[in-house]
Amino acid sequence: MGAIAQDVRYSLRMLARTPVATVVAVVSLALGIGANTAIFSLMNALLLRSLPIRDAGQLVSLMTTTAPQDPDSDEGFSLAMFNRLKSEQRVFTDVFSWGGDGVENLEANGAKYVGTVSTVSGEYFPSIGIRPFLGRFIGPDDLSLETGSPAAVAVIGYGCWQRRYNGDPRVLGKTIRVRNRPLTIIGVTPKNFTSLYIDGDTDVTVPVGFSGNPVYRDRKRLGFELYAHLKSGVTIEQARTQLDSIWPGILEASMPEAIAGPPRDTFLAHRLKIAPAAKGESFLRRRFARPLNVLMAMVGMLLLIACVNLANLMLARAAGRGHEFGIRLALGAARWRLVRQTLVESLILSLTGAALGLFVAFQASRLIAGMMWAGLVPLGLEASPDLRVLALTALVAALTGVAFGMSPAWGIFATDAAGALRQNSRSVRGGSNRLGKLLIIAQVALSIVLVIGAVLFVRSLDKLRASDVGYRRDGLVTLLLFPQADPNGPKMPNRTSYYYDLATRVEQLPGVESASFSIMGPMSTIEFTEPTSLSADRQQPAVAAVGETVGPGFFHTAGMHLLAGRDFEWRDDEAARKVGIISESLARRLFPAGDAIGKTIDSGGAKGLEIVGVVNSASLWTGRTHEPMAVYTPLTQVPRDNSPSLVLRTNGTAALPDVRRVIESMGRHIAIQTETMEQRLDRVLTTDRIIALLSTFFGALALLLASIGLYGLMSYAVERRTSEIGVRMALGAQQANVRTLILKDVLGLVLAGLAIGIPAAWAASRLVSGMIFGIAVDDPLTVVVASTILIAVAALAGYLPARRASLIDPIAALRAE
Repeated sequence: MGAIAQDVRYSLRMLARTPVATVVAVVSLALGIGANTAIFSLMNALLLRSLPIRDAGQLVSLMTTTAPQDPDSDEGFSLAMFNRLKSEQRVFTDVFSWGGDGVENLEANGAKYVGTVSTVSGEYFPSIGIRPFLGRFIGPDDLSLETGSPAAVAVIGYGCWQRRYNGDPRVLGKTIRVRNRPLTIIGVTPKNFTSLYIDGDTDVTVPVGFSGNPVYRDRKRLGFELYAHLKSGVTIEQARTQLDSIWPGILEASMPEAIAGPPRDTFLAHRLKIAPAAKGESFLRRRFARPLNVLMAMVGMLLLIACVNLANLMLARAAGRGHEFGIRLALGAARWRLVRQTLVESLILSLTGAALGLFVAFQASRLIAGMMWAGLVPLGLEASPDLRVLALTALVAALTGVAFGMSPAWGIFATDAAGALRQNSRSVRGGSNRLGKLLIIAQVALSIVLVIGAVLFVRSLDKLRASDVGYRRDGLVTLLLFPQADPNGPKMPNRTSYYYDLATRVEQLPGVESASFSIMGPMSTIEFTEPTSLSADRQQPAVAAVGETVGPGFFHTAGMHLLAGRDFEWRDDEAARKVGIISESLARRLFPAGDAIGKTIDSGGAKGLEIVGVVNSASLWTGRTHEPMAVYTPLTQVPRDNSPSLVLRTNGTAALPDVRRVIESMGRHIAIQTETMEQRLDRVLTTDRIIALLSTFFGALALLLASIGLYGLMSYAVERRTSEIGVRMALGAQQANVRTLILKDVLGLVLAGLAIGIPAAWAASRLVSGMIFGIAVDDPLTVVVASTILIAVAALAGYLPARRASLIDPIAALRAE
């Protein structure tokens, strides 16, 4: 230990003698390790970390489905299924219901706001095994699924307790209103627990059926989301086998009354699905799993580039100390002793870089997580580095220090003590630098891969923003409507009259040109497709078409064009014949002869829709689908109350406060989210924006690190060739000739790196083909742009040593030799 401590002290003194090189190496490693740690922290939080509950590894989710290969067909269970499954299964220690966080109207401490609510059965909290921060949890005594009489109690989240009640320890017994129903607070969940949904921060947890609506007991309603813990030693396959054996009996026993014919066959066709649920539910996971893997590969290459800089620094230091090493060997020092000294120096650099990198990672992971989240409620995901991330960072730092600190070892083992003593320090530095050049070539190859990726993602984002979407985005504003009271309460007396009055009153406001309604678009983040076919032709294969519900005047408001037929009208209410309007692309597919008007189609659950109009094809939703096939149905014919978006065409945003006041004055809704199309576009393109931004940052960082490495190598080469350059200039070489000589070496290294990196980039780009829009992954222009950028940066990095070489005094160089 004493010898190692001596090595550490000596290494610190040696590193202090070259502060610029030391700082560059540490900062390079800090950025490389910090970027890796930040992205891995997000991957850990979304893809690897288990829920902080009892026996998370044994947790499974249960679903029913009529199409096992289609995740969009997943459904829940009826109450009858739930009770029967609990009593007949033999593979679980417990079975409970948890309803994922839904957005609800809340009133806490006298303030109304929109928050998230989870609904649970009485077995939920005992099953997951967490302890309340305050009070107690909902238990079996608070809920009777048989009688449908849940207690009027609620458990609030730690974040809700802090935000809405200022952390008051006397919160127990107070009232919180959910859907305008008063519930007594009986407990507070522990800090950093976000229920089984890891993204958003859950405000309130209530017993299932808390609203008193008997719908949840309807055998046709498959609304219970079930979870269970496997018994010790039971695998998912074994559980699936046992459940499959009892499932037909459960279906027969829980069949709705008075069901026959095709509905009965559909009900009996439900199959059971079981899947691991240790990591909980996450919208961000579904959306960002693939982008995070791509970013992880990019930061891995970035770390390799930083490590090459470390290796080149250690090589240069070892070469510069060749005379010193020869003297120490002549005095009897063991070669392993010298190797250990270089390893200690390398480890000091890598560990210092890792410590700074952790600071970078803590800030960056939170920043990126905030950019990823576009929900209506606070982000609940804890993305900061944990013990797993810290352990990986320490391992990466140690491997970096050892692997790249060993690069000078071969030179030390090849050093001849007698020869080193006969030479001066300048002569010793004149050894081969082949390894350093190979490292720079590798650095350039890795850099061009990152730069090509960055250019691809940036160009893709630019094309997404500039694409022709088929409607006018300028002046278009959406306001998301949300019920003021319990949506399960009294029905709206006349929905058609309500929406007509709301649209009419809003259109009378100054600055509002027109108003209508839409359930999803414009600029939604998803496209719900439904099988669509001609009603009269059962043999024709169904096509997938987006189903959208809009109000009268929507196409005019959105700036779309009616190509045939008529628009929806307010007389198209629930009592009128069911009608639909289809996109031009769907009309071409179903009616190539152009006779769509008056025909009937079946789309999803809507049967016998009479086509009354054809509109131009518009990318109203994700924006990635060009001319999507779509079926539009009128809002006035939806047989239930809902919360659409109010869509406005305005000549500014000055009227929006008045619009919100009109909405509230109608007594049915409030506007909880107001967005222009640019804001909605930014939200829709969140994934693309993050990837483009981070890939650009990583590409620029790669260029910086590669230029530093190239500058260091060429500076060392100039110093090593001082005498040669002096001789050339003494024999008549001009300064321009010397600069050209050095820059030719730089260009040779860069071209060699490009020759390796461009094919590698083309091969790697196939993996991101689905993430690129409007551009081929092997687009030649992208390669030309990326290569030009890299060559320009490399030329700048090489010019400075070349210029210094051209200013060498030949007489001074020859005297020094």
